[in-house]
Amino acid sequence: MDMLAQTNVEIREAEQRHRLRRAEDKRLRQPIMMVDRMLYELEELNVRGMKRVPLSYEERLRTLIGLVAGVPNCGAAIENLKVKIGIGKLMDALFGLQEALFVQRHGAVYEADDDLIFAA
Repeated sequence: MDMLAQTNVEIREAEQRHRLRRAEDKRLRQPIMMVDRMLYELEELNVRGMKRVPLSYEERLRTLIGLVAGVPNCGAAIENLKVKIGIGKLMDALFGLQEALFVQRHGAVYEADDDLIFAA
């Protein structure tokens, strides 16, 4: 294969990877926005003194579970996406789900370095 043909193949492969990445990014955008919105609302409820997640969240949580069902590493967080539990417990599950979605969307960009020393 000559250099021009090889370059064309590489360009087509790069374009395909780009299209797949954009499709995956688009697929993850909706659940990330839902999680952000729910976290905001739950914090408001918490500030107002509510202790339990209202039943009105049930349908949105069911929708969210459907959106992330095939996303790797979301299983543990999905188990606690339910109503009639403490607001803090649902928020913890949503933060865990958010982290899994960000890792899926952007890759693991941060790894803790045990050798780091923080000075005041």
